[in-house]
Amino acid sequence: MRISVLSRQSGVPVATIKFYLREQLLPPGTPTARNQAEYDEEHLIRLKLIRVLTGIGMMSIASVREVLAAIDDNCLAPQAVAKVVTKALLADYPTEDSEPGVIESALGRIDQLVHTVGWRVEPEAPAKSTLAQVFAALQYLGWDDDSDAFRLYVSAADALARHELDQSPQETAATAVARTVLNEVAFAAMRRMAYEHYLALRVAGGTAPEEAPRAD
Repeated sequence: MRISVLSRQSGVPVATIKFYLREQLLPPGTPTARNQAEYDEEHLIRLKLIRVLTGIGMMSIASVREVLAAIDDNCLAPQAVAKVVTKALLADYPTEDSEPGVIESALGRIDQLVHTVGWRVEPEAPAKSTLAQVFAALQYLGWDDDSDAFRLYVSAADALARHELDQSPQETAATAVARTVLNEVAFAAMRRMAYEHYLALRVAGGTAPEEAPRAD
């Protein structure tokens, strides 16, 4: 297909496609004439993935480049690709300067939390550093409870991770990446909706149900 058709089928403007080509996020097409090339279904799939990652996934171009490189490296195991995706997602969160020792203290609490729940997490896992920044920021705001306050988040994260891995054992790397990014956005959105719901109940003087709602 010509670039105009690729644009129409993907919903991505031609100028944006040319930008992705220049940035080497999208592989070049097959030359057919001077300044002309043909593109195929693989380009369309790749373009849709880029659109998802930079759009609803809110990832920077630099992070998308790292993720796509991992996908293209057929030697990487799924676990290695997952690590690249996690690192890329967390790279787009700004880090804050903290008082000396605060981050180290937060990391110690996180290590204790990880040990308690039995997760096998590498010492230098990017997610640990980000969570330490969260703990440090909460402490800065005057909240200095222990990490047990996050037990509900731990339970939810554990259950979701198990479910996602059980539901997609045969996925390609590209599909797994897209699902990981979209599931993270979906969870954050549903948490905000639940928060809005229970806040409205409190304002209205209603009472919350004893059990969490079920989607089935």
